[in-house]
Amino acid sequence: MAAGARHREISGTISYRIDGHPDFPDGNWGIEHWRMTQHADGQRVMRSYCELNDDEPIIRDVISAVDAEFHPHDTYVRLTKNNRFYGSTWYRWTDTEGEYQGYTAELGRISDTVPITRAIRGFGTHNLNSDSWLAARFDRSKGPGIQTFKDNLLTSIDHRGATGPAFERTTTSSLQYFGEETVTVPAGTFDCHHFAFVMTSNDHPPYDFWVTSDGDYLFIRGVVAAPYNWTFELEELIVGREGLDQA
Repeated sequence: MAAGARHREISGTISYRIDGHPDFPDGNWGIEHWRMTQHADGQRVMRSYCELNDDEPIIRDVISAVDAEFHPHDTYVRLTKNNRFYGSTWYRWTDTEGEYQGYTAELGRISDTVPITRAIRGFGTHNLNSDSWLAARFDRSKGPGIQTFKDNLLTSIDHRGATGPAFERTTTSSLQYFGEETVTVPAGTFDCHHFAFVMTSNDHPPYDFWVTSDGDYLFIRGVVAAPYNWTFELEELIVGREGLDQA
């Protein structure tokens, strides 16, 4: 997109379902509403509202900006737990370091600057489109297979993202790529890349997910194995208006 070109807006809704859980007889576990804007310089900004209907309800508000290569630029995460403020943190990224400042119920005031490598793409904020943007790290020129990444960065090592938001690392995690597949969900039929998180250092069950193959890496479907039995599906997709980016 050339400078001065119209930016793009896309929005959608993802359902969270859990199977065979006595507390969720209808399977309805939560929802995620998101809106993505791509600007003329290639930056993408994802705004996500995530709601989990657990015993302690969780609401997560996330704004994530990445450059044209999906390297993180700046991030904001706010967590509400059991209808009370639980924490909020702002992050800024350069080629060599990540800076964060925030306040959480667990840790109080937090602030630090930490070294990172430019190789990172995305940042684990526990909204599903952050999961799918992490797939941009995979070198698909090598074909299907498993690639392992070290020092993975995320806001919380809780599998639901129910702590922090702080600055955490997992030692390693691996992405497995299976190839291109066509996937049908309530929002429609999409050409996708099929990935899975496997061999994670924080004992997360195998997690298969499908992202659009059009270069946006938008989340279409995900399935997390037992004991969680989670299923996520895109329920609605809206291609929004285009607007003129101002110089």
